[in-house]
Amino acid sequence: MSIVVNIYYRGENGNARKFAEEMETSGTVAEIRNEAGNERYEYFFPKNDAETVLLTLTTLRR
Repeated sequence: MSIVVNIYYRGENGNARKFAEEMETSGTVAEIRNEAGNERYEYFFPKNDAETVLLTLTTLRR
């Protein structure tokens, strides 16, 4: 059984998107994706809201 968590990051002046980009470029996202039980860790950018980022995390329930 999997658990899905959706988190909205909101910011001003592009900071939510900058946060997601920094997580990617720093290698943090790669480390999270390689953790045991992690099935999905993805960022999505809403077309109509430049100040919001959606993080979707899916993990196996232990």
